[in-house]
Amino acid sequence: MNSDYYILEDGEQKGPFTFDELIEMEPDLHTRVLSPNADGWQDACDLPELYDYFLSLGVNFPTEDNLASFWWRLLAYLIDYIILSYVLQFILTILASKGVTFHIPSYNDLSKLSLNDMLKTRFMADLLKIQLIANVTLVLYNSILEASGWKGSVGKKICKLIVVDADGMGLSYPNALVRSLGKVFSITIFYVGFLSIFWSEYRQALHDYLAKSYVIKL
Repeated sequence: MNSDYYILEDGEQKGPFTFDELIEMEPDLHTRVLSPNADGWQDACDLPELYDYFLSLGVNFPTEDNLASFWWRLLAYLIDYIILSYVLQFILTILASKGVTFHIPSYNDLSKLSLNDMLKTRFMADLLKIQLIANVTLVLYNSILEASGWKGSVGKKICKLIVVDADGMGLSYPNALVRSLGKVFSITIFYVGFLSIFWSEYRQALHDYLAKSYVIKL
């Protein structure tokens, strides 16, 4: 049985190599390899026998077995929600110390106002400002942490979840930013964007589709 591997370097075929010799050459994700177990040339990341090799390098490919469930993701989200609530309160306190205040009526006062009265007061404008601050905070929090070595927010870290791309690598900052902006949009449309996790093949929410990302359980 043939057990030889070949690689392409600068368009030139090199080999044959044994599997151990191939590993010693430290192929990267997109090294073109001809495996004895395949019919044609493939990227090294597409060869099942190299999965453990890439895993040892910190590459976590999204597979059917490690995709995070909706419930793990929900738990991570709730943890992040609590953290961000404190962060937002801290930001508003800092702004208040600088003389920036927001006029938000109490629930009792609010219940006495008609919709027309609400639109005439500063309440709606201030509410929109607070929502903008909250959204910017959420975007920065998620995008910075997901593009970091953590590959995810504090909530995901606690729940042992990470966000990766199709190659099993962490997201670049632009991709993490797109994902975070998509998450804000998903929340704005009453969380509808999260529901696709239940039926999509790779358990992707709307913001995962936009960033071509996957959430996996370690």
